[in-house]
Amino acid sequence: MNTQASNAERMRYFVEQVQQKGRLELIDRLVRPDFRNHTAEPGQAADRAGIGETVAAMHQAFSDLTIRILHCVGNGDLVATHKMFRGRHTGTWFGLPPSGNAVEFRVMDLVRFEDGLWAEHWAVAGGASLLRQTGALG
Repeated sequence: MNTQASNAERMRYFVEQVQQKGRLELIDRLVRPDFRNHTAEPGQAADRAGIGETVAAMHQAFSDLTIRILHCVGNGDLVATHKMFRGRHTGTWFGLPPSGNAVEFRVMDLVRFEDGLWAEHWAVAGGASLLRQTGALG
């Protein structure tokens, strides 16, 4: 990634290459070794390794996964994204057995960059919406 790229461009690259395409080998180049995820789910590692574990689990749980950035806003070292995830729930996701249903859910992320790399992360995800689509909620 170009050193002249803005943090918002870096974020778009991360979403496209790591989250969408599952290119886990890029994580060490894009995320600081001392990275912290402040909103890690129970059982999810809150460090850099947790990113790869979560992305791998997401690709195993949702076939035909697509991620569309609806909004991406950068201000200095902070970048916020609002994303739409779509796929078919064909594998286990955080203990939720596969339903086979087509699902879509939204996620809002806030990432703090340091020296062009992810340093900290916070997220709000549409978990209840996903649970309803999989049939886990009535």
